[in-house]
This record gives sequence, C-alpha cells and structure tokens, in this order.
Amino acid sequence: MNEIQLSDLTLGRHLAQGSQGRIIELADHPGTVAKLYRTRELGLVDGRALAELVRIRGLVESEGLQVDHFAAWPHTVVLDGLRTAGFLMQRVHEPFLAGFGPATALAELGLLVDTGDVRSPGIYERVLLMRALAAVMDALHRQGLVLGDLSPRNIAWSVSPIPRVMLLDCDGIRPAGEDGVLPPADTRGWEDPTNLGMPPTADSDRFKLALTIARVLTGDRNAAPALRPDLTFAGEAGILVGPLTRLMDQAAGPPGLRPTASQWATVLDVRSPWAGTAPPVPPSMRSRGPSPSGEILRPFRRSR
Repeated sequence: MNEIQLSDLTLGRHLAQGSQGRIIELADHPGTVAKLYRTRELGLVDGRALAELVRIRGLVESEGLQVDHFAAWPHTVVLDGLRTAGFLMQRVHEPFLAGFGPATALAELGLLVDTGDVRSPGIYERVLLMRALAAVMDALHRQGLVLGDLSPRNIAWSVSPIPRVMLLDCDGIRPAGEDGVLPPADTRGWEDPTNLGMPPTADSDRFKLALTIARVLTGDRNAAPALRPDLTFAGEAGILVGPLTRLMDQAAGPPGLRPTASQWATVLDVRSPWAGTAPPVPPSMRSRGPSPSGEILRPFRRSR
C-alpha cells in the first residue's frame, strides 16, 4: 500500500482550507498536494476506507481515460505515527482555474450558477460539461462506487481544450453500501430529500445529478426536478428540450425510477453546435453493457 509518514513530507504553502482539513502544497513536489484532516476530524477518519480508495485508484477509468484526467483521487495515505492524518493527491492546475481580478481559484461548479465576474460558458458548452459529469458518474456507478456529496464546491470544470470536469474531495467517494473515509456529508440545498441522514446511494447520486443539470443549464440556483425547470433553449438547442424534460420529470419521481447517469450522458451527447464554432467534442460513451440490475458491473469490495 502507498503510505508515507507526515514527518517525511516537506510542506509548503497552505492553498485552501475547508470544513474537514487543509490543502497544503509539497515544497519539493509542486504537482502534489496534501489534504491533512483537522484535529476534530481525525477521530472520525476510517483509515481502512482511505487505504481502499488508494488501492483501487488504478482501476478507475472513464471512457478510456485514467482517473487523473477527471478526479483528484487519493494516491498515498499520510500517517502520523499509526494514525491516518490525510492523503496525497495531484494538484489541480490550469485549465481548471478561473480568474478573479489579480487572483485565481478553482473554477468550481457553483460558478456556472452564480457566474459573478467569471466568463460564463454558453449553453452548448454547459451541455457538454454536464455530459462530461454524467459520463464520470456513470463510470463510478459501473464500478460499484457512489459519489455522495455532489455539490457546487466538489466539481471543477474547464472548457479548454474541450468541456470536461474534475472531481474534488474524492475521499467522499465510497463503495456502495460501505463506510466511507468520513461520515457522509450533504451540502445544504443540494441534498436528496428522500435520503436525508442516510448513507449515499447510486439513487441519491442520480437525484443530485439531475439537480445539478437543472441548475447549470438554467443558471437558476433554486432549480430542481420537481419544480419543472425551464429547459427551453434558443435555436437548434431546442431539440434537447423534450428529452431533457422527460428525464427531469422522471428524476422527480420516487427512488428507484430515476434516470441513470448513462441515460443523461446519452441525451446530452450533442454532436452539432447551434451557435458559433463548436469546440472539440469528447469521445462517445463506450458502454460495457448493462448488468442484470441495469447499472453496476464491477463492484469493488474491500478485502477482509
């Protein structure tokens, strides 16, 4: 297993701070950062679950791309003596950064709803960004993994050279039905109302994906499947309105009947632009075929 002692790291600048811990660059490895958990979180950290994420890292791929192309996935466990203190992961660089005057920060998904001073992608780019997110979530679900806390701060995006996404806070990902690194979290306003206070599932992921698609495509921070979001687009983009509305209505239904990530990716797989010159289009989905349940093909299970 990949692990390193905290005392062996040469820590540099603090890059970010969140509710769970701090992100610190490694002074001698600028392409790598450490996430070190806060003291109050350390007693809750499941080191075995983190080690499992590190173990399966090389097995996770989406559309033929290895995990580093779409996720800041843990690759080394950081130990403080015998205690799990955090992990190492790749540093997220350009093109997943946005400019705020003289400063730059991660281009988080929330910027697609609250654009502020950042150039807002057009609807064509937004559709392809949501397709990219759906494709990555489909890859996780096919591997028996759930994303859990899909929120505006846990996804970064870029439209260069093609619309694509980068998963952040990947220590929240877990095998379906198993404990994660930390107790499950839900970002306020981005929860599945049928799953409040319970462990994340592929079905709760599906609801949050629909919620995200509704908000990113409409720019409305309050959009939700049950509120019949206005998905009317100008020009040729109107060809998507019917299929997207049907999936959104289905997502507003009871658990177990929500559209899969694969269904969303198929509908959002647009090959012809409706305004201006199209950016390069990502490769088409490569389906391995459905399992008997219609979703999970290769579930991961920890070695006992």
